[in-house]
Amino acid sequence: MPLLKRKPFSLSERPDDLMPEELVFQIRFTKEIFRDYREYLERINLYRERVWTCKSTGKTNLTYEEALVSEKQANEKVQQFPKELMEPVLRDVQFSNHPSYLIM
Repeated sequence: MPLLKRKPFSLSERPDDLMPEELVFQIRFTKEIFRDYREYLERINLYRERVWTCKSTGKTNLTYEEALVSEKQANEKVQQFPKELMEPVLRDVQFSNHPSYLIM
């Protein structure tokens, strides 16, 4: 889940009392549903701002969708990493004091 200003962001709750014939506005990449068009526009505009961070890579100044794509690509790369190398690399990173390994 992308971070907003380096903090977790929670999606809007789905309304409990939706009627099948009710007209609503849905954000396609989050599946959030809004009854009010103004609320929908405010949320979609927030997702278009370059204030999002990829939780997996730490890349900043992304839109929400770009951060989602970045996280998906990072997860795919991790899955391709050779299992035999995982333990020694993680051990080296864990015991390293180099600033590039520090997680914020």
